[in-house]
Amino acid sequence: MNAVNDTKTNKKTLLLLHALLMVFSFGGVFAKLAAAQSFLSPKFLFFYGCEVVILFIYAIGWQQVLKRMPLTAAFSNKGVVIIWALIWGRLFFSEEITPRKIIGSLIIITGIIIYAGGEKNDDR
Repeated sequence: MNAVNDTKTNKKTLLLLHALLMVFSFGGVFAKLAAAQSFLSPKFLFFYGCEVVILFIYAIGWQQVLKRMPLTAAFSNKGVVIIWALIWGRLFFSEEITPRKIIGSLIIITGIIIYAGGEKNDDR
């Protein structure tokens, strides 16, 4: 495979990974909704079932991502789940996004960028 196709494949895999991590983070929304219900009530079972389905989709997708990229690279990107959690918390639960949460998210993004830059240097 030439370098151009390899770059396109890497970008597609990275996009797939981040879409998958967004879906995975949404499982937390269903977990929180389930926790607000009476144990084993129909609503609890529905929300819990939705979370299990999301985790199943994530597990299958994660295996597909790992076929295409190293575990260390994929796992280092898992930090973006924190950012999605902030977004979902604000959208669905009206949680406050504080300066401390933003700073923490920026630290996570910086770490991912630094790690990704290090991967490029290792490929030489």
